[in-house]
Amino acid sequence: GTGPDTRVRFSDETRTITDHIIMSKTIKINLDMVMLQRKMSLTELSERVGITMANLSTLKTGKAKAIRFSTLLALCEALDCDPGDLIQLEED
Repeated sequence: GTGPDTRVRFSDETRTITDHIIMSKTIKINLDMVMLQRKMSLTELSERVGITMANLSTLKTGKAKAIRFSTLLALCEALDCDPGDLIQLEED
């Protein structure tokens, strides 16, 4: 286009602060710990929740990038726990 540039620009300072906040903390899913406490196998949890073993394994090993609220609720229901039992904020 020939019109004015309307894109939002961020200063390097803002980007550095944002990157620092994002990089200094991670969210950990404590699925393995809660499963151990409940003495529940991956197979049993998969059957109860309707999530594939592969996807549960991704959550369990901490490789998941996101989790849907509906999945979190289903896990909490099956494991008889609260979201805070499964999710932990960690400093890097």
